[in-house]
Amino acid sequence: MVKAFLSLYWLSAIAEYVKIMRVGSWLGWIFSFGFGSIFISLPTLERFFAILFAFSLATASIFVLNQYFDRKEDQENKFKSRLPVASGRIAPRTALIFSLWLIISCLVVVILVDTNLVSLFLIYLVFGTAYSAPPFRLKSVPVVDFVVSGFGAGFMPFLMGLELTDKLSFDVSYFMYGVVPLMLVHCGGHIIQAVGDYEVDRKMRVHTFVVRVGKKNGAVVAGFMFLAAFFSPFIYSAFGLLSYTHLFLFFILFPLSVPIIKGYAAVLKNPSAKNVVNMQKTATKYGIVCVAVMLGYTLLVKTFSF
Repeated sequence: MVKAFLSLYWLSAIAEYVKIMRVGSWLGWIFSFGFGSIFISLPTLERFFAILFAFSLATASIFVLNQYFDRKEDQENKFKSRLPVASGRIAPRTALIFSLWLIISCLVVVILVDTNLVSLFLIYLVFGTAYSAPPFRLKSVPVVDFVVSGFGAGFMPFLMGLELTDKLSFDVSYFMYGVVPLMLVHCGGHIIQAVGDYEVDRKMRVHTFVVRVGKKNGAVVAGFMFLAAFFSPFIYSAFGLLSYTHLFLFFILFPLSVPIIKGYAAVLKNPSAKNVVNMQKTATKYGIVCVAVMLGYTLLVKTFSF
């Protein structure tokens, strides 16, 4: 009986630590990293999975730190109040210690695999921390908030993945073709998240871009970013930067994007926290398939050179 109780206790504790890492929110971050790692050439599997593990630890630490510094705001948020720190299921001090442990573990793995990657991981961690932590608190600086999000969730993961194949010395313009759509999607996604947090952020005097311009205007700006990201391959093809043969992939992905587009339309019509959460759930559900298709196609292109 005692053993069964202890087993349930430990399972419950582990579940809380999994929740505090918010693994389900990493989809776009993991895609940026994975896409970067196969953008030019393919890394060895051992190297890829080792650095992916380190990247996951670093990303988890950023999400835990965010909950630590944002716990007061999260307690006022109908949806985020259920998070482990905001709800009190994990003490703030425990969350902080756990985050530091994740950071140390991440850096140990990186040092063991490739010391050349340490600087990139440190930059990634610094920006992720500065986003929520005082005195920087970049999330409370209009425009800077979503730019930092695009940099931290799109640019840096892509760059870290790219370094797996030691290809950081190639043409910078070619690099930008791949990373700009990623940054636009992450910037837009951040703005949509801020739309959902508008009431609480305004109440707690967190001066985000959306608090400055309003929910409706914020949703419109995010929509333009999503459109620019979606049509960027067509623009690249028009200027001869991408073969037209690859564009059929986007016609495959479009049907999967329809539910997400409908979710965005609902947010645009009524930018409520509930509609934002519904859109995010839909984006996660269909986004997983989209990500798998895009990564699979890119792997085929790199493997068979077509």
